This record gives sequence, C-alpha cells and structure tokens, in this order.
Amino acid sequence: MSSLYKKLIESTKFSLLICFLVIIVPKNCFSQETSKKLFPRNINTPYLNQLAPSMSGDGNTMVFLSDEVSSKRLNMQFTYKTGPERWADAERLTVIDNSFELNHLRGYSLSFDGKTLFYTTLKAGGIGGYDIWYVTRTGNTWGQPKNLGKPLNSPAHEGDPSISPDGRFLYFMRCDQMNMNGASGCKIYVSEKKNNVFWGEPVELPAPINTGNDMTPRIMPDDNTLLFGSTRPGGKGGVDVYMSKQSYGIWSDPVPYNFINSEGDDQYISVPARSDLLVFSMKQNDKDKLVMAKIPEEIQPEKVLQVKGKVLDAASGGAIKATIQVFDPVKQELIQLMRTDLRDGSFYMLLKDGAKYDFSVTPADKRYFFASKMFDLTGLERFTAEKEDILLEIPQSGSSVVLNNIIFQPNSIQLSEESTLELKRLFLYLKHNPNSKIEIGAHLGEYLEDSIQSNPDLTEVIIDTIENVLEADSLVLTIGNDSLINKDTTFTVVNDTMMNINEEKLDEGILNNTDSLEEKVYEPKFIYKYTYHNDRSEQEAKAIFDFLIDKGVPADNLSYKSYGLEKPLIPEESVKNKRIEVTFF
Repeated sequence: MSSLYKKLIESTKFSLLICFLVIIVPKNCFSQETSKKLFPRNINTPYLNQLAPSMSGDGNTMVFLSDEVSSKRLNMQFTYKTGPERWADAERLTVIDNSFELNHLRGYSLSFDGKTLFYTTLKAGGIGGYDIWYVTRTGNTWGQPKNLGKPLNSPAHEGDPSISPDGRFLYFMRCDQMNMNGASGCKIYVSEKKNNVFWGEPVELPAPINTGNDMTPRIMPDDNTLLFGSTRPGGKGGVDVYMSKQSYGIWSDPVPYNFINSEGDDQYISVPARSDLLVFSMKQNDKDKLVMAKIPEEIQPEKVLQVKGKVLDAASGGAIKATIQVFDPVKQELIQLMRTDLRDGSFYMLLKDGAKYDFSVTPADKRYFFASKMFDLTGLERFTAEKEDILLEIPQSGSSVVLNNIIFQPNSIQLSEESTLELKRLFLYLKHNPNSKIEIGAHLGEYLEDSIQSNPDLTEVIIDTIENVLEADSLVLTIGNDSLINKDTTFTVVNDTMMNINEEKLDEGILNNTDSLEEKVYEPKFIYKYTYHNDRSEQEAKAIFDFLIDKGVPADNLSYKSYGLEKPLIPEESVKNKRIEVTFF
C-alpha cells in the first residue's frame, strides 16, 4: 500500500480544513452566494431530462444522459464545444448499449484528455457482476468496448470509475449491491496502471474516506483532491458530495460541498481543469437540467497548468511517436510519463502549482533531436493553458537547436543541478548518433560592465596596467663640486637606467677622479584599471563541453565557442537572447 500512495503524497492546507470541521459555522466558510448557469437549450431540451454530466479537462467535450420520447429511456449523449458559449447538438453514443438492464446508468466518466470513456456494465465477457469497461475516441469515431480485466474487476460489483489526469491511477467503487439506478455497501478503491494492458491490485482508501456507504469518486485536476458521494451522517439528505485532500498519504476529514448538496441525491458531478467550475444536474420545473456552478474559492482544488498539443515532424507535419516525461529537476524524480497518441501525435497533461517541472519530448526514432522546456509553477495564481505543438527534426549540417533547460548557478559558471537532465539527454542523443559533430555555442543576453562591482552579476574582471613615467629633473650629473642642469642636457636610457650627461664637459677628458656620474635607477610605477563585467559565455560553453568529455564523447566530435552578443534571437528582448545553442556540422 505504501508504494501505491507514494505517488499520491502531496501537501495540503490544514488551516482551510479547520473551518469545515465545525458544522455549525457554514456561513463563515461559504460567505459568497454561489452562482449557477444553465447549459444552452440545444443541450437542455426543455421537455426532457439531462443529467450526470462528465466533461473533459479542457472543457470542450462532454457526455451526459438524456431521455428520449421515442425510446422512453435514458441514453448516453456526446457533445462538443463550438464556441465560447455554444455546444453542438448532442448525439447518442451508440457504441455503448444503453439498455436499462445492462448498464449502471450513471456509472461513467470521461478521461481528462477527452479520448477515453469509462463506464459500468453487465456486458457479456466481464469478470463477474458489474465491471468497468472503456471505449476510446479517434476524431469523432469511437472504438469497441474493452474490459479492464483482473484484478481491477472482480466477481463483486465495480463501477463509477475516475481516471487521474496522468492516466496512472483509476479510482472506483466496489459495492455489495448494484443495479441500473443505484448501489449500496460501497467502498472507494484505487488501482495503479502497470503497463498499457494491466492494472494493479486495487487498494481500499483508508478512513476517513471509507467510513460508510462511500461511492462515485471523482479525482480532481490537481491529482490531490477527491470528490465523492456519501450517505454518512450530517448530510442534507440522500447522497451528498464531500471533498477530501491527501497529505503525506493521509486523507483529510471529508468536507461537505453544501453549496450544491440538497435533500436528494447529489453525486454525479464533473470539474474541468480550470478547477473553479463544477458541472452537475439539478431539478428545474420537475426536469433534470445540466448546470455549471462556481466553486467557492476556499474549497477549490489547487490551480493547474494545462499543456496540450502535438508532436510532429518539422518537414512533413506527420505525427511522431514520442515519450513525454516530466521530472522534478532538483530531486531528479519522475512526475509524469506518457506517450503521444500514435494517430495524431497529440498529448494532454496537467501540472499543479507549487513546483518547477522539467518537461521533455524524446522521439522513439533516435535520429530526431529531443525537445524540452522548464515550467516554473511556484506561485501559480490561476488556471493557465498552453498549447505546445512541438516540431522535431533530424539535424542536418548547419542545423541549430537551443537547449532550453540548461541553467547555471546565479552569477556563476557552475552548472545547476536542474541542468543535469538536459545534459543527459544531449549525451544520450550523441551516444545514439556517434557520427554527429556539434559546436556548443554560448550567447549573451545583455552585456553589463562597471569600474566597480556594482551588480552581483558582474563576476568577471579585466585588469589593464598603465605605467607611470618619472620626470626628467629627478636625475642629476655631478662633475666635481658643480651640478650641471641646463637646457642642453640630453637623456639616454640604458637598461632601465636614465643618465644625465652634459656632452660639452666630456670633451678632451675634462672628467677626472673628482668628478662623478650620478646614476638613478628607473623603478616604474603602475596604475591598475579594473573593468567588471558579466560575460561568462565562453566558460559556460566549456562547462558543457567538459561534461560531455567526462561522459566519454570523443573530443573530435565537440567544440565550443562564445558568441557574446553577435547573434541575438530577438534584438529587443535581451533576456531571450541568453542561451546555449547546439550547431551540427
């Protein structure tokens, strides 16, 4: 059990929970009026019921149940967004048999990427009782249903699945009794995916989650908050929605979502990645209608960054098979791993706030160069979405690629630990492509200098030496008792010695034993001029060169160079011009 929950360990705000542990003070915790908004009329057909919505993480696709006059039964419907406030007319999802006798009608959910639909059914070919099955979507086409198999499914009843954002964990309920409309004697379990086919042995969530009849789990976009239905004492009636967060493997005391709980059953809900909206159904004029409600800020899941896009060949635009990895760059721990969709190269992931993430794309074809990016989500204040269409290429002579995740210690040429993953990726590429010859080019973003070290970034210094020359009248020639200093004096420099000689007195042997030639030895004095600056680019390039040499890359395949300010990427944005760039030869 401990290994399974290692992934689930995250921090939480215990101060928030104190507010909810006292049942008598809900107004202190829910001070704002919750606003609700109906879906448009082409989704909420006036004379029919619409209920049990499940939405993809990006909020662009949704499934729900709706009855039809012709069949007098509930059928699963699929729709997608066509504009900010517009949805396409819903169509029946015919790949799933919607008969009353076969399915646990509301026991389904969409994956966060919107491409997999999990549901609960008695369909033939199962393990026993109700089982969890799934279908996948390519474009507008759904594949054939598949059973998740043992040990996740068992002879008991399994249903109401909810997949984690990274696709690694599946939360679901296992019940003593289940039929098309409800279940009883339920407990919530979680199973970890072992590979593309098999799931691990399910683990029952500990108290205070499973203390009664707990069901319909929904793991939130932050992968740390769980919403679920429960009939535990203290609710408003029927099945109520509760929230719990985990910290260091311990789940917090569940908090009722009283802003939507009612006297009836309230359990089939969905929260997209933006995390501030909840989608559910409620009665209006005796009919169930789909509604969006604002989650009070104090009980919202943690904020996340949504990253979606495609990995494509830069030349052809075709999909590339690749592995996407997300690491903690300091601890060097793997956070997420996924593979691109083989059909279109697409991927989807959510990263929660409070950390830095080393994001990389490694193509299966080792001739392609990798791609990387560093996401700093320390202090993420709101939901953010990024579209990353990543174009990969097989490097040719003259190709240049920026190494995005090379980071040096502040004001230093010392490589940061956060650079280790990027350096290893570069080494592995060169190992798989031994004939590649590269130049490591370091580019400066902005050149700074001063005569004093006025900025911590001014770590480099140039020292210029200036010689201070002595003046002529400090040197004297003495003949006998006379000192001769006049305008006719000439100066001769011999071996750093300056001599004062009156040439007229040297004629015809005038000098005698009483005459002396006073010699002054020239001792130069120096003035030092200091220029402090921040150009460490050559040492930075050499640091990477040395790393690769130490790893065993042949020196003949490597060179390094400082480009300083020569080749700016964006002249008006100096920060973006500082980079390490690899050029192929």
